[in-house]
Amino acid sequence: MAKYVQPDDYKLWIIIKNGPLIPTKTLENGSSFLKKPKEFNAEDFRMIENNAKAKKLLYFGLSPDEYTHIFECESAKEIWDVLQVAHEGTSQAKQS
Repeated sequence: MAKYVQPDDYKLWIIIKNGPLIPTKTLENGSSFLKKPKEFNAEDFRMIENNAKAKKLLYFGLSPDEYTHIFECESAKEIWDVLQVAHEGTSQAKQS
């Protein structure tokens, strides 16, 4: 899958492997909270769009049978984790 995703956009591969960047805000006391959509700025929207693009790349690389395992996943990282478990031991290829 890495060879399928990386040429398209390497940052999307990082999102798939490590999880999405989530828009948060930090208060003066140091605590962090998820931003509400009405609080998003341009960079927040880019973060969300990159996760959506990563998910799309994974969807298009799957068969209909595989899609049934991941259609409820919220992030590209969740999809990747489910696929890794589903295909454990089915390939000799080293995953990067």
